[in-house]
Amino acid sequence: MNTLRLENINLHSSYFVPSGAYQFCINVEGDGRSPGDRKLRQTIFTIIEEFFTANGSDAMLYLCETGDEKEGLRNRLFIHWFNIYEHRDRYIIRTAEGMLDGVQNFTALFSRKDNPRLEELLSEFEETIAIVFD
Repeated sequence: MNTLRLENINLHSSYFVPSGAYQFCINVEGDGRSPGDRKLRQTIFTIIEEFFTANGSDAMLYLCETGDEKEGLRNRLFIHWFNIYEHRDRYIIRTAEGMLDGVQNFTALFSRKDNPRLEELLSEFEETIAIVFD
């Protein structure tokens, strides 16, 4: 993956683009297993653990897929998984939901509690949500 030059983006962008925020996506193709699949839950949290081991001062953005009108279900499932995750005490999750172009969206900021930039990240997340959602 090539690193983007954020200073150049911010110089020419209408909105400030923060560094240190990432997103990952998992797709179940075809007639795949149910989203309640324990292997999927373990895979997601293994990725999250590895991400924060390598990038402890960064944050991860969680965005629900909205293409099939199951975003509310996905969001509840992820929050449930987080609430029963054995290492949840290491992390903070700040959730938000709102309408965007007539579609209900669910999102969250996920970070380690010991992140030295935690307050800054939470503030940027809240400001962005206030602007983006109708």
